[in-house]
Amino acid sequence: MPGQASNVEDQEQGYLGQSGFMHIFRPSQSSPILNPSPSQALDLTRLTISPVLRQGFAETYLEYCYPWCPVLEHEDLHSGGPFSKSLLLQQALALLGSIINPPRLRHDSPQTYYERFKSLFHRNHERNALVRIVAITLVYWWCAGPPNLVSMDSQYWWNSVAVRMAQEIGLHREPSSGYTSRPGETASLRRRIWWTLFGRPCIIHPDDCDVRLPTIEDFPHAATSRAELFINWVKICAVVGDVSRYLVQRTESTPFPFDLAQRLIEWVQALPAHLRLPFGTDQASRFDRLLYQLHLPHLGAITLLYVSPSAQSLPKAYTAAILSASCVARIVEDYLVRGSIRFPNGVAGWYNSIAILALLHARRVRSLEPGASEQIDVLYLALKEMAKLWHSSKMFLIGFDKLLKDSHPPINRTMANNAERGSGLDELTVENGVNPRDFFPTTTVEISQIFKVLLTENPPSTFRGAKWTNDLSMQLHDLFDQPYDEFNFDALMTYTRPPEEFH
Repeated sequence: MPGQASNVEDQEQGYLGQSGFMHIFRPSQSSPILNPSPSQALDLTRLTISPVLRQGFAETYLEYCYPWCPVLEHEDLHSGGPFSKSLLLQQALALLGSIINPPRLRHDSPQTYYERFKSLFHRNHERNALVRIVAITLVYWWCAGPPNLVSMDSQYWWNSVAVRMAQEIGLHREPSSGYTSRPGETASLRRRIWWTLFGRPCIIHPDDCDVRLPTIEDFPHAATSRAELFINWVKICAVVGDVSRYLVQRTESTPFPFDLAQRLIEWVQALPAHLRLPFGTDQASRFDRLLYQLHLPHLGAITLLYVSPSAQSLPKAYTAAILSASCVARIVEDYLVRGSIRFPNGVAGWYNSIAILALLHARRVRSLEPGASEQIDVLYLALKEMAKLWHSSKMFLIGFDKLLKDSHPPINRTMANNAERGSGLDELTVENGVNPRDFFPTTTVEISQIFKVLLTENPPSTFRGAKWTNDLSMQLHDLFDQPYDEFNFDALMTYTRPPEEFH
C-alpha cells in the first residue's frame, strides 16, 4: 500500500560486475536486507501538489533545466507511468521549479519541498531505483549551504549518492543482451542519466565505464536542438574534469598543460556555427541564454589555466585569462539586461568570481583599466543577484569583501603605487605556444574595450615566460573560505556597485 517501505522481496537486484564469478552469489543465497525505516508515519496527504502547480514545475524543468539534465521527457510526466506517479519525483520537481521560476500562486517554500524529498528518499518510499536517481539529479538546483562546509545536504553529497546508486544498478555499463529493463527504462535514458551525472562535477573516471557518449538518436526528434547542447556540454565537462585534476596535482616542476589548452581550442572550434558565441555577429539580434550557459565552463577553464599565484592577495592573470573573463562579463551583462541572471545554475557564480579575479589583475595595466573596471562592475552586480539564490555565490561575495578589508593599503592604492601598473601589456603574456585568439574564434575587437586593446594595440602573439606554481588552489581557498557569521551580508547586498576599493 502507498507509504509502506520496501520489504526484502521488493529489493532490486544490483549490478554484480563482470568478473565472471558473481553469478554464483544469487540474491536468495545472500543475507537478507534489513527493512528501511517505515514510512507509515508520513502524512501523504500533505505531500499532494495541485495539478496546476505540478504542470508549472514540469514546464520550468523542461524549459530551463532539460538541456543540462535530460532525464525526463514531457511524456514521462503525463503518461501515467512510474515517473508521473512518483511522490519523490513530484517533490524534486517542485523544489527545482520553486527555486528557478517560482509561481505567483500560493505554494510551499523550497526548503519545505526539500525536507519532504529527503524524508521520502531516506524512508525508501520510491521503490524504482531509476526514478530515485532521476529525482536526485533535480536536487542539483538546490543549495542548502556554502560549499566550504561539510554537509549531507549539499549538491556534491547528493550527486555522489546518485553516482553510487547508478553504479549499483549498472548504469555505467551498456546493457547486455537479454537485459530486463525497469519500468520507464530505455537504453537511451540510461545514457542520458549517466552522462548527466558525469559533469556534476567530474567525480567519474571515464575508464570506469563503457557507456557510449550520447548522440542525437538518444533524444526525441522534437528535442534535437537541446540534444546538441547536452552532447557538447558532456564533451566540455570531460575537458574541465581533466583541467581540475591538473590543477590539483601539479607541482612547481609541472610544465604548462599544452594538451589541455589544445583540447579547449579544439572543443570550441568544432562547434557548429549556431552553437558558437554570437559576439562576432549582430549582438542585438541574438540572445540565447542556453547557448551562453554552454560556454561558461569553457571560459572558466581557460581562466583557471592562465592564472597563477602571486605574492599579492590576488593571483596573476595572463592574456588568455583576461580575454576569457571579458567574455564572461559580456555574457553576464546580457543576462542582467534581460533579468535572466537567476536561470544559470549555481556554478555560474564560480565562473563569475574567477572572472573578477582576472579582471582585477588586468586593471594593473593602464590601458586596460577603464574596460576592466566597467566589466568588474557588471560581474559584481551579477554576483550580488546570484547570492540571493546560491550560498556559493554568497560565499564568493563575502570573500571579496574580506579581500578588500584585509588589503592594507587598499587594492586601489596598491595598484596605483605598483610599478607594473604603468607597464605595457607584455607582462600579461606567457610562453606556451598557444595563441589566445584561438580560444575565441568568433569574437571581434567590438566585444569589449579589453578585446580591443589586447587584440589591436598589442596582439598576443609573442609570449614571455611565467612560473606555473602549485599553490593557486590554496590562494583561492584562503580568499573564499570564510564563515558566514563574521559578516554582515545584508550590508553587502545594499551596494549597487563594487566598493570603491575596487576602483
